[in-house]
Amino acid sequence: MKSRFQAKQQFYKNMIGLAIPIAIQTLLISSLNMVDSLMVGQLGVDSIAAVGVGNKITTILILVLQGFGTGAAIFSAQFWGKKDLKGIRKILYLTSVIMTVFSLLFSVIIFIFTSSFIRIFTNDTNVIELGVRYLRIISFSYFITALTMLFSTILKSMGEVKRPLYIAIMAICLNTLLNYFLIFGHLGFPQLGIEGAAIATVIARSVQTFMLFIIIKQYLHLSFQTMEWKEAIDIPLMRRYFMVTIPSIINHALWTVGETTYFWVYAQMGTEQLAAVTLIDPLLFVFMALFIGLSDASTVMVGNCIGANDEYKAMDYAKQFLWITFGLSIISAMAVFAFSPVYISIYNVSDIDTTEAKSILIIYTFLLTGKMLNMVNNIGVLRAGGDTKYVLYLDVIGVWAVGLPLALLGAFVWELPIYLVFGLANSHEFVRAFFGIKRTVSRKWINNIIESEIRQKSSETPVPIV
Repeated sequence: MKSRFQAKQQFYKNMIGLAIPIAIQTLLISSLNMVDSLMVGQLGVDSIAAVGVGNKITTILILVLQGFGTGAAIFSAQFWGKKDLKGIRKILYLTSVIMTVFSLLFSVIIFIFTSSFIRIFTNDTNVIELGVRYLRIISFSYFITALTMLFSTILKSMGEVKRPLYIAIMAICLNTLLNYFLIFGHLGFPQLGIEGAAIATVIARSVQTFMLFIIIKQYLHLSFQTMEWKEAIDIPLMRRYFMVTIPSIINHALWTVGETTYFWVYAQMGTEQLAAVTLIDPLLFVFMALFIGLSDASTVMVGNCIGANDEYKAMDYAKQFLWITFGLSIISAMAVFAFSPVYISIYNVSDIDTTEAKSILIIYTFLLTGKMLNMVNNIGVLRAGGDTKYVLYLDVIGVWAVGLPLALLGAFVWELPIYLVFGLANSHEFVRAFFGIKRTVSRKWINNIIESEIRQKSSETPVPIV
């Protein structure tokens, strides 16, 4: 009884130690990005549009990098569970090479064909001119952005979240301060406008990457003199890595296209309907931040257990995360319902927008439990076991075969109000939650991918003839 209580106590201690810093970091980045946008907004509508288009293009790279990062997170969490620093170093070398090549290639393409990419989104000559100036500078940050994501992911998988949080806060504050100096030309700095915002981002991200590298160097005892590059070229490991990672990259891409299509459907229903859907996002993200923290915590803790060959504990942790998510999602739904009138009153919008937004938030309270279970179970737990193919199938079928057809029918055939179309579009959350939890209970998702890699390598080693 006592040991069971101690195990529970240790679980909650580890979970809180991981989830809270990640949630805070997510909230801070979101909040200070809004400050960043407001500062650029002082330059005018064209500058806002140019930065918006530039960030949309950058999102393409981020999505692919997140896919590679997912693979690194799964492997490093399992290696850390086995306390295999050599394995983590190998996955760090492998992923850094892949992400470096991809990000540098993307940078070159964007730098050369900047205006062509921007014209995909707008034909406004002024926005294109500003966008080219902004995006060409930002393209120099793509390589360091890739390394920042990788270093943060590896450290998180080893349970190190506090120092990366402090570094992230420092980088965001530095970015905001540099924006103030370089955009507007305060304290003797040149007034660079939109280019100043881009330069500030590159500098702040470079400082963040350097500081993260110092931490990961200490953890993994990295040294250029003792770096064993032959070990980094591990064919069986590369094969397993791509088997896990490629479904994740496809998943990120198809999910984003699906969500963008939903946004298009809402836009076709009218400006007021689109505004109602758009203005609720900041409130929803505040509540989502906690579950993003829980999802990342589940990936680390469950992955550590699988790597340590403790499938019983991995399953026990998975169930505990699901129950905690279920309980917190109910509380969050009630909080969204309670705060929605106060939140909407902040905006200076029409009565129609206010009514539509309130109705959408009411619908969201019913969807929230399914959505958060998917975030923690599908993105966190199932991926921790390397079950990325199943998550891909689940997400693609949910978004494209359930949500999108219902949204199109609701908007253009049945001509339903926006809040019901929003509900139909997101009804896939319940379908995905049902099959995702069913998959978790089946235990089929538990794959020790580092043991599989070792077994595969052993089978490929020729047996000497005696």
